[in-house]
Amino acid sequence: MGSQKVEKEMGLFRAFFKEGNRRVLTGFFRKMILTMAIILTIFEVWLGAIGTMDLYQYTTVFYPLVLTAAFLQFSSTKRVKGQKPTWLDIFMAAMSLGIGVYFLINIELYLKRIPLFNPLTPLEMAIGIATVLLTLEATRRTLGFTLTSVVLVILAYVFWGQYIPGAYSHRVIDYNHFLDDMVYTTNGVFGTPLGVAATYVFLFVLFGAFFTAAGGGEFFFRLAATISGRSVGGPAKITVITSGMFGMISGSPTADVLTTGSINIPTMKKMGYSPVFAGGVESAASTGGSILPPIMGSAAFLMSEYAGISYGAIVIAATVPALLYYLGIFLQVHFRSIKQNMPTLKEEEIPKISDVFKEGWIYLVPLVFLVIGIMNGMTASLAAVLATAIVIVCSWVKPEYRIGYKKLILIFEEVIERMVPVTMACAAAGILIDGIMLTGLASKFGTLIFSLTAGSLFLTLVATAVLCVIFGMGMPVSSAYILTAVLAAPLLINMDIPALNAHLFIVYYSCLSAITPPVAVAAFAASSIAQADPVKIGLNACKLAIVAFILPFIFVYDPGILLKGTWWDIASSIVLSVIGVIAIAAAVEGWYKARMNKLEQVILLVGGILLIAPGLISDVIGLIITVTILSVNRIKAKKSLNPDKNTEDVNILEA
Repeated sequence: MGSQKVEKEMGLFRAFFKEGNRRVLTGFFRKMILTMAIILTIFEVWLGAIGTMDLYQYTTVFYPLVLTAAFLQFSSTKRVKGQKPTWLDIFMAAMSLGIGVYFLINIELYLKRIPLFNPLTPLEMAIGIATVLLTLEATRRTLGFTLTSVVLVILAYVFWGQYIPGAYSHRVIDYNHFLDDMVYTTNGVFGTPLGVAATYVFLFVLFGAFFTAAGGGEFFFRLAATISGRSVGGPAKITVITSGMFGMISGSPTADVLTTGSINIPTMKKMGYSPVFAGGVESAASTGGSILPPIMGSAAFLMSEYAGISYGAIVIAATVPALLYYLGIFLQVHFRSIKQNMPTLKEEEIPKISDVFKEGWIYLVPLVFLVIGIMNGMTASLAAVLATAIVIVCSWVKPEYRIGYKKLILIFEEVIERMVPVTMACAAAGILIDGIMLTGLASKFGTLIFSLTAGSLFLTLVATAVLCVIFGMGMPVSSAYILTAVLAAPLLINMDIPALNAHLFIVYYSCLSAITPPVAVAAFAASSIAQADPVKIGLNACKLAIVAFILPFIFVYDPGILLKGTWWDIASSIVLSVIGVIAIAAAVEGWYKARMNKLEQVILLVGGILLIAPGLISDVIGLIITVTILSVNRIKAKKSLNPDKNTEDVNILEA
């Protein structure tokens, strides 16, 4: 009996370190969620289109509603069964709503208040403590203990860091100072990350939900099938295209894998691909959506707000690297498919390109409008609102996808369901940022990295990349980016790296953490569909995305692929990078026109990297290596196709 009791207690303890179950609400609680979703949508559309509000004002309206939804939609642990919220969940949801009502009533006071001028009242202290604790618990429920534990470590450093001897000690920070800065200013919970979630992210999630409901998702699938269906390995190539397109809108590798992977992975397995490879293709393609313009998930919006770089400039700079990323995956899939003699899709399964555009050209209208609007200086929020309106009009042109009352309910449910994890990640990121700033940890951390890397730019970039991957273990892209940007971006910028290059470097590795073992969240999501080892899927995804691990280093040293510099610099960088990606993909798969041996693979891989790397000497050497190896491989392929001709040539020579 004693051992069973201990085991039960240990089980409860372990359950606490995992996120809760997502509930399917019914009855009163579903109506409550729908009501909040409708209120939020109306508020967000108004704010994005014509409204003007202070950051603190609109985040204190937005956050309590999403926080309430978090406690209703997610159970405290996976051990809690059933679809109804418990009394504890209801109590926490009520507290969250109460905090929202409090700020709604007293917002004018806090907009005019001078922080730290007067001590907080007992009620303000209680509201502040409740906000922080509820944020921690909702983060644990929705995202697991990884991000929560990082926040707890930072909070421990805030309160007890003064006892650490040496350079990492800081001044005493009392509870009044902490809560004042954390809850009653825009430095903490209600800061920039939450502001991004409450504007750009919400509106683009809304756009994506409407676009998919209106038939845009089906258009993506049909278009991808038309483009790649007749080529070898068509299903895998369709996966690359569709997952990238969906990932661009969703901004969540995990959500994208679970959405598109449920169709793509079984199809690839049916066509003969191994479960590990199928899961790897889906994971790598879905992860790249967060760096694919023009939407780039939530990463670009966070980068724009935090780094002070215009959204349009980010989109332009990120275009070529993103295309090179997907070119690398596409080519590896192509070479693997030829090597394994994979079939194409059946002709009857491939729609005609004329039919695809005849039936679905209308779905290009909102996407084109979105790009043109943003490029011409329209705010991303307004562009998203107007593009969503265009999608609704488009849906009414096609009766089978017409958005009516029932679809609206499903869309509202989907939007608030998708917004809960993103919002909690941004709120937790706000706590992290404020804790780091209050203690001066950012400058201390920068000094530590600089001393460990001896001032070497390359080693500093390596250390930053490792940090992104570590911080990204089990965390959303947004949290990994914010945390690394606060700690490492100032150091990179002080080393004369332009802010755009430095922040884009961090964004890339924050995204790649989703497929980097041991905690590769996208790979784990794919494993549940592919029925394969998640670590093997993650390693396969990293192999497919190898170009993405190289590119960030390149655009720090060579801004040409970010479309910076003279036209010759830009053109030569793009052309050589494309050839380099071809070489890397062929080397990794060990196939171009014929099979390669290990030595040829290694030499070709070096040649491909030298082509992407900046510098005249490296370009010349890389080009010579690449042309030589690929030419030899082509000759080998021709000989294998004409064995009789080869024998005849040998006999003639012998005679």
